[in-house]
Amino acid sequence: MKVDDVFEIVQKIKPAEIKETKKARRVIKEGGRILLYSGSNGTKVYIVRTDKICTGDFKVVLQPEGRKEFAPTHVRLFFDLYLKRISDEKHARAVFLAFERINHGEDINEVLDDVRGINFSMELDPPDVTVFYGSLLMAEQDWNYGSRGCKESKLDPPREFLMRFIRWIAQSEYGDIDKIITTAVRNRPAPKKYGVSLFELWKS
Repeated sequence: MKVDDVFEIVQKIKPAEIKETKKARRVIKEGGRILLYSGSNGTKVYIVRTDKICTGDFKVVLQPEGRKEFAPTHVRLFFDLYLKRISDEKHARAVFLAFERINHGEDINEVLDDVRGINFSMELDPPDVTVFYGSLLMAEQDWNYGSRGCKESKLDPPREFLMRFIRWIAQSEYGDIDKIITTAVRNRPAPKKYGVSLFELWKS
């Protein structure tokens, strides 16, 4: 499965019930859901059709084993990657490159084979779960801000907005997470210098 394949999957899910007025778009009832992945720690990863921002929009839902489900945000992803980065820089590089590989069109499931089993002393989720749901967040941005969505992005593809933050974290110093998170929650883009692929940056 590649990032673009997510769109076809979403279209097969029952749409949400929407009430739309001139001023607002409100979700009356969420649409269907589908299980896309079961992580190495038992966490299940779903997508749920919401149609909240644009028609065909979806959210990502994590269901940890024996715990209540929740929808992870970009902030959770960034903080998790930062924890991995400061706890084991060498192994974290493989995780960051996994995102770059998916961004360049590689099959998500094949990429997961190279990160499954890596352990970090500090993390929120195991690497395979982080990479999988992170790739779905990338797909969500492409949907809402791409040609099929209802928003506009200055970046092509739109998931580049997310990738630049991931590259920023990959190159961050201890303590940089405050600035990174503050920038993200204010919906500001990461600096342009993080538009350089990690393949290019780390090729030597």
